[in-house]
Amino acid sequence: MKTKKMLFSLLSLGASLLGFGQDTIRLKPYIENMKTIEVVIEGKKYNFLFDTGGAETIISPEIATHFNKKIYGKATGFRMSGEMIKAQRSDRISMTIGSTKIFHPAVAVFNIMSILPKEFPKLDGVISLKSFADHILTLNLSKNTIIVESKSSSQKAIRGKSLVTSRFANGLDATELNIFLNIPKDNQSYWFLFDSGNSGPLLLSTETAATWKLSKDKDNMNSETQFVIGEKVLISKSFTRDIIYDGVLNFETLCNYIFTIDFKNSKVWIK
Repeated sequence: MKTKKMLFSLLSLGASLLGFGQDTIRLKPYIENMKTIEVVIEGKKYNFLFDTGGAETIISPEIATHFNKKIYGKATGFRMSGEMIKAQRSDRISMTIGSTKIFHPAVAVFNIMSILPKEFPKLDGVISLKSFADHILTLNLSKNTIIVESKSSSQKAIRGKSLVTSRFANGLDATELNIFLNIPKDNQSYWFLFDSGNSGPLLLSTETAATWKLSKDKDNMNSETQFVIGEKVLISKSFTRDIIYDGVLNFETLCNYIFTIDFKNSKVWIK
């Protein structure tokens, strides 16, 4: 009888743990603060960049050709500098990330290495937040982990976190997915791109920096200023760049917090 009770307790504990964390995915170091993620397509492993500011999930032309996927059409995107990037598309790609199988009705087809320095290790594509659009995701970038929450674990994941005013943008042709967080300043709203792929400093547009009246130091870095993210306050320096957004958060900033993102309901929580 004691053995049966112990077995029942262990099974219950196992079910509880499975309910709490549906799938924990580990990120791997790449260059500077950039991170990669292992992706499996039809049993074959690939190394993709993980980029929350990437807007679109991308596969290389080699992957599309290898799996006999038709490459067609045109997809147009913009880097934060305003540089136009043209890609093509491919349909019906299933990927396994961690133990989560994700079906992509369409992805962009583009050689990501064509816009990176030649000495960078090869990448086979980019995993953006769009890949997780049907899920609730917890990001703990300081520990290089992504948790794909289960229905039951998601309620526990947001406990103790505060809601951040956010926007979920789908791009020019409604096929992308980017998140912008509201950073208030002097009773005005500024929208900063949620960008783990920004391995450099926190960025402000020339217009934002001018409005905020920030001074520069000898290295041309903006003076320390206050950034309010939900109920959190970050004191940080930043750089001014000619970018198309009000500002761009960086990997280092995002590492200060744990975020839970509910894509279906367009909500972001922070702790």
